[in-house]
Amino acid sequence: MSSPVEELPSGVRVYQATDEEADKSNIYCEFPWCPPDSHCFVYTRYAPEHAPNTSEYVACEFGTWEKRLVGHGAGGCTMSRGRFYYKRVEARGRQEFVRHDLQSWETKIIPLPAGVPASSSLAISPDERYLAFARSLGFAPQRFGIGIADLQAGECRIIHEDPYVCNPHLQFEPVHGRSLLVQHNRGCVFAADGRLELLCGKEGCTLFLLSVPDGQVTRLQVGPPYTASLSGHETWLGASGGLIATLNYTEDYDYGKGRVVTVFPGQPAREVCVPWELNHIGIEPAGRVFAGDAYRPDEIVIGSPLTHRAAVVCASGASYARACRRTGRPDLVHDSHPHAYISPDCQWVVFNSDRTGIQQIYAARIPAAMIDALTRT
Repeated sequence: MSSPVEELPSGVRVYQATDEEADKSNIYCEFPWCPPDSHCFVYTRYAPEHAPNTSEYVACEFGTWEKRLVGHGAGGCTMSRGRFYYKRVEARGRQEFVRHDLQSWETKIIPLPAGVPASSSLAISPDERYLAFARSLGFAPQRFGIGIADLQAGECRIIHEDPYVCNPHLQFEPVHGRSLLVQHNRGCVFAADGRLELLCGKEGCTLFLLSVPDGQVTRLQVGPPYTASLSGHETWLGASGGLIATLNYTEDYDYGKGRVVTVFPGQPAREVCVPWELNHIGIEPAGRVFAGDAYRPDEIVIGSPLTHRAAVVCASGASYARACRRTGRPDLVHDSHPHAYISPDCQWVVFNSDRTGIQQIYAARIPAAMIDALTRT
């Protein structure tokens, strides 16, 4: 793995960072899974022998591709200020929340109050005061809740209820952490037994913000009637208070794609980097350079929301096939999507690919001149 598997005319060099047969993922791409100095990234692989903590988190060094075990968890990992957090079940069956510093390698256990769902994904505020989670409240009628655990007070409560926040992609605003991004899959349908029947209806996907801890709602001018429906892929635009997202012209969450947009509270969404169209999207913490992937043509793209310039990094070679169709394991449902993200130093783009027939993780080294050409004003 020390030699690139591709060297492109642009100067991009693509490396295969993993070669093990275990099922693995670079983790979803809303933000880079890297420390601030960008020396490594974290990925997850399936480790059934550690049940119930079957997610094995591994730190991989850029360039050398050396691996170091972070820990074993039960899902629900997240990042904040370059620190990696994950949930695990301890020996007595209680949930723990673990903060792992990828630079100092220090680990801290954060007690979880009763009421945090075992199955929920999590988001943590940058000051570690609040932990956000989603919960199914019932299906007859259909109802979902967004909850907040106050980690100082040791209390949990639901701050928002809605029939359509089935897939909320919760993310705290990264500077002050008192605003929570929520994805709104309007028109989603679940059967009375909780089975998903429709992920998003004709009403379309949009976004809103929840103030923390009081739960006040701020609707954003993106998604119908303002724009086409969102693809369901979005993240905070650095420290700007705005968001970056992709639209979805085909209403297909596997293969759909659309224009890249930015949106701020109280303002219309604005298209950036026209005419590029992408599916998944993430951005480095400074908000200068985003990375995204597309299907047909198979492209991984980086671009600047400030200059509106973008460029192809490489092809992913990913099949976009749903992993549960290959393995029968729904916990790997997204693995065959590239889920490309860019490291904080803008030197690496990390992505998934099953180009060899087995899901592996790849890293593309980006020439400094390529970033300069995109960001120079």
